[in-house]
Amino acid sequence: MNIGIIAHDAHPIAEPFQGGLEMITHLLVKELTARNHHVTVLCLKESNIDAKSINYQCVGVETDDNTPGDQIFDNIRNVTRSLTEFLSKDFDIIHNHSLHYLSIILGNQSRVPFITTFHTPIFKNLSLGLQSILPSVNQCFTAVSKSLANTYKELLPEVDTIYNGIDVDKWQYQLKSHEDYYVWSGRICPEKGVTEAITHCIEANLKLKIAGPVGDTTYFTKKVLPLIETNENFEYLGHLCQTELNVVVKNAKAAIFSSTWNEPYGLVIAEALACGVPVIANAVGAASEILDTTCGSLFQLNDQKSFESAVDSCANLKRKHCRIRAVDFCSHYTMVDHYEKLYMYVLNKTLVA
Repeated sequence: MNIGIIAHDAHPIAEPFQGGLEMITHLLVKELTARNHHVTVLCLKESNIDAKSINYQCVGVETDDNTPGDQIFDNIRNVTRSLTEFLSKDFDIIHNHSLHYLSIILGNQSRVPFITTFHTPIFKNLSLGLQSILPSVNQCFTAVSKSLANTYKELLPEVDTIYNGIDVDKWQYQLKSHEDYYVWSGRICPEKGVTEAITHCIEANLKLKIAGPVGDTTYFTKKVLPLIETNENFEYLGHLCQTELNVVVKNAKAAIFSSTWNEPYGLVIAEALACGVPVIANAVGAASEILDTTCGSLFQLNDQKSFESAVDSCANLKRKHCRIRAVDFCSHYTMVDHYEKLYMYVLNKTLVA
């Protein structure tokens, strides 16, 4: 197939990835190319991808209510030009991963099947795009979890689910934990709940190693760091590269996932499972979809007893089962299998129509 991929217009598709959206787009493009599809990606010029690329006619920016009007106008003009040029190419199918409302609006006029995948909640930009279109035979929508898909059904009649995937082969695992600590990884900001995780560990007298970039400096300095510095059971390791993080995670007794919001997917859960590590997860978002009783346990963030019960449950789980769950459910090969099936389905549906 000749496939067009629309990537994020605000961040390049290059390591170190800004977030899960960029990593997923990279893996999708890489694997589709490996399967002999002809892939062209609309992305920022700083991107590093294994496919032909067409660059956005703009510098990556994220606009919000505080963005100056002339900057918003320039962004609209440049993204419109870029999308219009891209949609004029001779593709069999176009797959949109951008968060820009113009992708949805212009995609509704596409001559070929156009798939939009949602990676985030219904932000203002996405809501604007969805409320500006009428139902079209050529555009369909997917989300990266059932939990996320359900939030979009207030605006759309049908949203399919295709789960995200990680490159499981990049994560080494072992059958036993050799050290007495738990691990928390992710971007350090209030919605990821690292202070809540630390508080639970204090009450349960657990050792915790924390890794990840600081997304909110004030929160880290005033809320997180004081808890770490006053308790020898806690250690902040900084923002680790993938191989460094792999070593820390695979040696942990379990990983703690403490997001305070409905996480659309939760890549750190998948990464821990790939390391053969069970996951103790707050029961929000897609956590209950990724984890089953063989590889993790859920708890309520405001309930210390449920946290300690989840810790006890994970102590009895087999690490090989965690790895099996990662390979079977969290692999990017599985993700691309499902996208390929969707591509064929919408192509055949369009031909019949």
